[in-house]
Amino acid sequence: MSPTPDDRPAPERTLAEINADIRCLFARAEGRLSDAERIRHAALLQEWAAAVRASVVPAA
Repeated sequence: MSPTPDDRPAPERTLAEINADIRCLFARAEGRLSDAERIRHAALLQEWAAAVRASVVPAA
């Protein structure tokens, strides 16, 4: 059985907050990420994707 919206854990941060962190990361790095920044970017993308999945409402 698929989880209902109430069964899904709520994301800790909003999509807007995660997106702001991604934008700040690139702004600080002037578009060129170091290895550590690439790792942080990958983690932010995973967090963003999880938040997107949590925000999807299944069709009736």
